[in-house]
Amino acid sequence: MTVAWTIASLALAQAADPKVVVPANGVPLVGPYSPGLDTGDYVYVSGQGVRDSKSQMPAGIDAQATQCIENVRGILTAAGLTLDNVVSVQLYLTEMKNLPVVEKIYQAAFVKNPARVTLIVPKMPTDTTVEITVIAHKPTATADRIFLPGVYGPTLKDVDAKLDAELRKAGLTTKNLVSVKRYVAGNPAPGFVPVFALPGAAKTAAFAVASKTPLANTAYCEVVASDPKGSIEVQTTGVFGKLKACLEAKGLTLSNAVATNVYLDDINDFAKMNAVYASFFPDQKPTRTTIQPTMPLIPKSTLVRISALAAK
Repeated sequence: MTVAWTIASLALAQAADPKVVVPANGVPLVGPYSPGLDTGDYVYVSGQGVRDSKSQMPAGIDAQATQCIENVRGILTAAGLTLDNVVSVQLYLTEMKNLPVVEKIYQAAFVKNPARVTLIVPKMPTDTTVEITVIAHKPTATADRIFLPGVYGPTLKDVDAKLDAELRKAGLTTKNLVSVKRYVAGNPAPGFVPVFALPGAAKTAAFAVASKTPLANTAYCEVVASDPKGSIEVQTTGVFGKLKACLEAKGLTLSNAVATNVYLDDINDFAKMNAVYASFFPDQKPTRTTIQPTMPLIPKSTLVRISALAAK
């Protein structure tokens, strides 16, 4: 059973900056996270599923994809932005066969074609079939980073070559990379998030962010895997120890976190993970996306992986 968190109690605990974005008639929260966070230049939106404000799931993948996008739109509207301001998208589907339908609806909504990575995962919270996470950039703000489109391929070497090509298009090199999330379809590898499948039968993928100059007051901590021992509570605590060290090494703390990705080996651990997760964010809650990226590994070892983005 998942843990319910009210928007009212969430809002009381927020610091003045960044500003929590709460949509009108938003979807009930199912964890300790903010629907959206406005950091001044960027608006970060938590992963949105297909349920509506009454927690009802519409019938049919087309209606579900439409509702998912409307949930994203609602948070952006509350921040004074539109889908045209989106610069980065994480798109999650539970069925590869649904991609053509979702793609058609997606393209009609995201006409500016923001950078995107698409992942096929077996399970997500509330049994959602589609989940979308976005970052939007305010048109009046300085663009301090470049969000590169997701690249896919049969091997890591192929993906790295495609990533290099995207960097060259932007007049950049690998030295300009500030974040690279890597995914592998199948057995996990160090530094990779295992996923059930990738578009085009790809075996590996990368989703990157680059900057022409060092980012000020911003830190990316890539995916940290828990040590393969102990309960989900023990492993979640251990991951946060690693994230804390990563952020502090870059001059920030967990209190500066604005977005996290949580990858659970088993979605049934969702409530237990939430309880521990909440203890590390007693005040401001970052936005968050949570998925079960692949089928539970047998025997179980690493139960949770988390990445974080912090800013001040």
